Amino acid sequence: MSAPLLSVRDLKVHFPIRGGPLGKPVGWVKAVDGVDLDIARGESLALVGESGCGKSTLGAAILGMQKPTGGTVSFDGKEIVHGDAGARRSLSRDMQIVFQDPVSALNPKLTIGESIAEPLAIHGVGSARERRERVTELLSLVGLHPQHAKRKPNAFSGGQRQRIVIARALALNPELLILDEPVSALDVSIRSQILNLLLDLQKRLGLSYLFISHDLSVVRHFADRVAVMYLGHLVETGRTEDVFARPVHPYTEALLSAVPLPDPAAQRSRQRIVLKGDLPSPANPPAGCKFVTRCPLAEPVCRESHPPLVPVGEGWRAACHVRAPAAAPSG
Repeated sequence: MSAPLLSVRDLKVHFPIRGGPLGKPVGWVKAVDGVDLDIARGESLALVGESGCGKSTLGAAILGMQKPTGGTVSFDGKEIVHGDAGARRSLSRDMQIVFQDPVSALNPKLTIGESIAEPLAIHGVGSARERRERVTELLSLVGLHPQHAKRKPNAFSGGQRQRIVIARALALNPELLILDEPVSALDVSIRSQILNLLLDLQKRLGLSYLFISHDLSVVRHFADRVAVMYLGHLVETGRTEDVFARPVHPYTEALLSAVPLPDPAAQRSRQRIVLKGDLPSPANPPAGCKFVTRCPLAEPVCRESHPPLVPVGEGWRAACHVRAPAAAPSG
């Protein structure tokens, strides 16, 4: 198998809780706590989980918008967490982000042509004329008219603004886009248009995606693989069709039970799994398995140690003492 485009190993992002007269750390919020994941070239990996599980923080740490507490991030074989500022800046051309809210992502004082050209100017790419030509090309690529370049963001609908944000993200020809809830702020009627645009761009440009979402019905049709996150940890990863058909982890199973099925008869016969309690605080996570306080299958071992991600099928891993017990050490 070829090496992954993006490789994350034991990534941690901990935020200090400060107290006392000197403001010294008295605890830590473990937003991301030891995550491993890979994204292949041309692949879409969906990162899913409840709000507050650490999805967006993980995406920010990969991009360098948030400094990791520990672990490594490698892009195309180059480790980027501990690299110098120049190397990180150079790699920023290869990784870009599309934010959730296209309204706040665009400067209202700039025309959209100026916004799209801004990354090119920052990186010193091309002359002014070449940048204008690139803006024209990008607007056409995302389904907008080149004449729109002279207008400001308030002249566009939410869906059109998200197309503009996507065009700006593509300006430097990146290989990886981090899509942070890219359609959740849009009207339902517009969401499928933007998702289809992203899929078309992936085929045409060979892009890889980290698709951060809480909408599993969207993930089912968009992503090649899915990674399920809970309280800063990955609890299950695998091909989307495998995980949706036969979820191993109880948390994954509960999430998927809320996704409507296209078959009305199957939908009526299915039982919804309702988890008890709220997501625990990442400042005071449970001992052992982080899901233990809400898990209907919890056993004593679940309170004693955190389960590792272990293989449960080809390219498929889960972290559960009950359903995916780790092999006992030999000897």
